[in-house]
Amino acid sequence: MSEVKAKERADPAAPQPAAERSPSTCAQCGSDAHLLEDGGCARCRSLVAARTLPLGISAEHRLAISRAEVERGEIEAPGLRVDPLIGLVIADRYRIVEALGRGGMGIVYKVEHTRIGKLLAMKLLAGELSRNQDVVRRFKTEALTASKLSSPNTVQVFDYGVSDGLTYLVMELVTGDDMGRVLKHDGLLPAARVGRITVQIANSLSEAHAAGIVHRDIKPENVMLLKARDGTDLAKVLDFGLAKLREGSELSELTSQGAIVGTPYFMSPEQIRGEAVDARSDIYSLGALMYRALTGSYPFNGPSPMSVFAKHLTEVPQAPHVVVPSVPAGLGEIVMRSLKKDPAERFQRIEDLQAAVVAELAELGTSGIETLLDSGALRRLAKPSQPHEEKDALATRDELESYERKLRRTRLGLSALIAVIPLAGLGAGAHFLLNREPEAFPGVEVEPNDDVERANVVPYGTPVQAMHGKRLSDSEADLDFFQITVPSPERISSLSLEPLPNIALCVQLFSKGHTTPMALYCSGRPGVPLHIPALKLPSGDYFVAVLQDLDVYGESKVVHLHENVSDPYTLRLGPGEGEPSLEVEPNDEVTSAQPLSLGASLRGTLGWAKDVDVFCPKVESESAYRFRIEDEPRDGGAVLSASLSPGGNARNTVRIHTNPALKPTPTDAPSPFTGFSFRGFSPPCLVLSAAPDPASPKREIVPRGSQAHYRVTLEPVP
Repeated sequence: MSEVKAKERADPAAPQPAAERSPSTCAQCGSDAHLLEDGGCARCRSLVAARTLPLGISAEHRLAISRAEVERGEIEAPGLRVDPLIGLVIADRYRIVEALGRGGMGIVYKVEHTRIGKLLAMKLLAGELSRNQDVVRRFKTEALTASKLSSPNTVQVFDYGVSDGLTYLVMELVTGDDMGRVLKHDGLLPAARVGRITVQIANSLSEAHAAGIVHRDIKPENVMLLKARDGTDLAKVLDFGLAKLREGSELSELTSQGAIVGTPYFMSPEQIRGEAVDARSDIYSLGALMYRALTGSYPFNGPSPMSVFAKHLTEVPQAPHVVVPSVPAGLGEIVMRSLKKDPAERFQRIEDLQAAVVAELAELGTSGIETLLDSGALRRLAKPSQPHEEKDALATRDELESYERKLRRTRLGLSALIAVIPLAGLGAGAHFLLNREPEAFPGVEVEPNDDVERANVVPYGTPVQAMHGKRLSDSEADLDFFQITVPSPERISSLSLEPLPNIALCVQLFSKGHTTPMALYCSGRPGVPLHIPALKLPSGDYFVAVLQDLDVYGESKVVHLHENVSDPYTLRLGPGEGEPSLEVEPNDEVTSAQPLSLGASLRGTLGWAKDVDVFCPKVESESAYRFRIEDEPRDGGAVLSASLSPGGNARNTVRIHTNPALKPTPTDAPSPFTGFSFRGFSPPCLVLSAAPDPASPKREIVPRGSQAHYRVTLEPVP
């Protein structure tokens, strides 16, 4: 039931494949294709160009295709025009929105947290790194430590892991420019501004060094500059979660690959020699960054990385105040001490460098220095002066921790349930528990049942009435768990939720022993019932959680936690209707699509927000066929959207309207719609979803669930 979609963008310029080498079958997409001289797959690239990348292609291969297209210059970065990862959901909660840029370690994307509707940044490690088990192990250890850093001058690390073959790091999304871009535009910066930025970088490094983390790649591109509320720079240091991946192999790879992770202009001599590094290596790199910002040039330059490395090891740079006379001599001397070849001759702690810069700023009469040293004051100042709606869209640590607390109840409860508890030694008490008569189900919820350990046991097919009552805390709404056993043999079930009039609810479905929900159903609005008449569930134990829908829909930017102690909702998981003419869930991907025979007619509904239904024709001749699609009126300014999907991604979309007076266009048609003609043994699949009605003043950005029904028929072309 995962949601995997591609974001379509018009781009008539398709990449041209390289010269073909020999026919073969692509090991990634499993289709007959031609391998190219550069190792790529002609079919995969053509599918990327046509926005029809097969759903069966792994997420790791999608990343490889995306990265290859960027490196060949066929896609711009940042802001990729064509990217097979756009729309992909990572780790069941991060939907990739757009590419922000790329570096030696991987590609950075803007992502949306699907459950709280807020934006973050995600870095996906390059394929060669994510396939190295030792690298992934070190990455997890380093990311865990980095996630505990909380300085207002550090870009926060929120999450990390491996999903679908992709190793990812989720970070705070910041909306300023990196210092490298600022320096390219301005050349150099005033001494007082450089000093203030340096003090803030030192704040970040001080916390990291105390935690045993050496950044190893301090450079302008890893420092984000935002505007604080008073108009001054707010500096944030990036990429602590990747610190240990930079050590060891960079220099050995230089001669064989002609490339290096990071940049040679800011690397310390001990890094270049491949020796162990400590906090003083970051001090050297920070000194090189200050040099670049004060003078507009690097401490050392040369025609190749190796020539730059040689100068780091053997030469002494000109002092900044000699290169640019307006640079205060005191600040220049701080830089020169930081750039000493021998670590023992540099500042020994980042706090010592920071204190020297603060003293120099005081000599220059720079105001507000105390604010830069006061974490609380800086945190209050560190609210970027950006548009209100943009600021509200960015995720914060508090919001993510609140969401994780909700999940933690589920995880802890499931862990307790799946643990094996030995009965030996329980004696008469165990005998009583095993032999007592089960209590009759009362038909109503029994509190507390806010975790799976205390889930109410509800018989299959029996409705239960419950309250979405008292909040668990100021930041957590009520949460109700029920345990239901689907009996053998496997059968078609149904799931229904009679809603509350004032609270939009969601239903999460867990298979016993799993902490990740196998399904999430949210109607998207109060008062709308959820009804899935045909749901294919294997026999076994399930946990059903009912909770408030915290997704953001339409123009609303805020979701409030609600209580209702007077109106009950009713939940039922039981036998389904099982009619052959009914849509059977799950069918939201080509891999789980429902077959549609010639002459057959299926009745379905898009019963919850973001529901997608896929039907694949089952034909055995080369005659011509077409789909006939009928729809009922939908509320919320939504219409039925139909498209073809030969490989999993929607294309050729038509919106189907129930207004008979609608003037048809290539993208809008009245119901019933007949079209999408095809012939052959490998027919395309039909993808149905809800889309905003462009003609409705009430249209919503994200259409919500509806009980309107549609009917799909596969018929021969007359």
